[in-house]
Amino acid sequence: MAADLHKVLVVGLGYRTGVAVSNFLASRGIDVTVSDIKSKDELKDIMSSLNSSVNVIAGNQSVDILNQGFDLVVLSPGVPKTIPLIQESYNRKIPVISEIELAYRYMKGSIIGITGTDGKSTTTSLTGHIFKELDFETFICGNIGIPLITFVDRMSDETITVIELSSFQLETIDSFKPDVASILNVAPDHLDRYKDIHEYYEAKKRIFMRQNNSDFFIYNCDNEIIENSKMDFPSNSLRFSVYDDSADSFYRDEKIYVVYDGYIIPVVDVKRLSIIGIHNVYNVMASLLMVLSLHKKLNLIPDFNKISDACYSFKGLEHRMEYIGNYAGRSFVNDSKATTINAVEMAVKSIKDNGVIIIGGRTKGDDYSKLRDIVAEKARTIVLIGESSELFSEIFKGFNTVKADNMEDAVLKAMKNSEDGDMVLLSPACASYDMFADYEERGNTFKECFNKLSEGKISWN
Repeated sequence: MAADLHKVLVVGLGYRTGVAVSNFLASRGIDVTVSDIKSKDELKDIMSSLNSSVNVIAGNQSVDILNQGFDLVVLSPGVPKTIPLIQESYNRKIPVISEIELAYRYMKGSIIGITGTDGKSTTTSLTGHIFKELDFETFICGNIGIPLITFVDRMSDETITVIELSSFQLETIDSFKPDVASILNVAPDHLDRYKDIHEYYEAKKRIFMRQNNSDFFIYNCDNEIIENSKMDFPSNSLRFSVYDDSADSFYRDEKIYVVYDGYIIPVVDVKRLSIIGIHNVYNVMASLLMVLSLHKKLNLIPDFNKISDACYSFKGLEHRMEYIGNYAGRSFVNDSKATTINAVEMAVKSIKDNGVIIIGGRTKGDDYSKLRDIVAEKARTIVLIGESSELFSEIFKGFNTVKADNMEDAVLKAMKNSEDGDMVLLSPACASYDMFADYEERGNTFKECFNKLSEGKISWN
């Protein structure tokens, strides 16, 4: 493909995608220009990581940039394709693609693509972990934090690449075709970017648009939105469910089963997993079906014992139903990555009896009134943090709610309003940007506060 490209515009510069794409193309002798709305002063640290041949246009994204005559535009996922520069690119018939699409055109080996509203990172990591434990050379990348394009030069026909894909990344794919694809779930999210959930889901469905009869598509048939659109799916579609024993993977009596070559096989004892919660049962089922589907496509015989052991050895990811310890009879769980209503619902289902839930942050356009019914039977107390506190005070009127000034205050108030045996769950339902740089900083701050509490550095009584 490089022979066909002479001049490429990268729209949106970031430490990850923008830099990776620019350096990848520049290393192949392609003339690369980057456009970013931020000033050069704001971008100076990022620019230091760029190949010296890359031209940076900072501080504006005027459509006049296109007069330089580009063969291709690569759009970073955080930049909406509705901005004038991109719309004018379409008007001038200049192809606009994502980093995922660009990387795909150079890739080798087998590809697994995973999308959904919640659980993407855990399922991507678990699927990659299983393949590594089975001694496959495996790359784990995409929306999880490492651009796909950084691995392209290390790939061979034998490698397996497991890619987490956001709706933003899928908007501008074209020829991208995974051997195995999955939509884990769909719930309202990013409604500040999409007009409604249907437009959002249409972006997700692009993951299988190029698949053919030799490929596999894995989906959650318990999710009403997904199940109602199953007529759109490729022919080799497999279902997973915690309710339906006729699914290709199902959950019964604390065990996860798969149907393989006509046999019903118990693969995972859920009590032996390190990752907790019903949502992680879904994640494991999806991973199992993806692993087995690729085995089938490659004409390989699966080693079910090794696959089971790989599931048991997977420790999970930070900030996703992460058990961080017990203090004074309360178990503390960090679910800072839960930025959607659906994620909170799955987390709350993990509370056995009662608990204190820390909720709040920067809202994302969801109908948060749905949280009332979700937490009604489980929340002894709701601790409100962040700029959404007033909104949630109204939503949870009639519940025992307390407002916290910061995360340390939230942890102390959670202790005061909880009882022995309760779970203290950080599951915010919101973005973190009102108080923290990202969900990771929010989760780490929660863990630091727990450590202070357990070490006696702060007192709650």
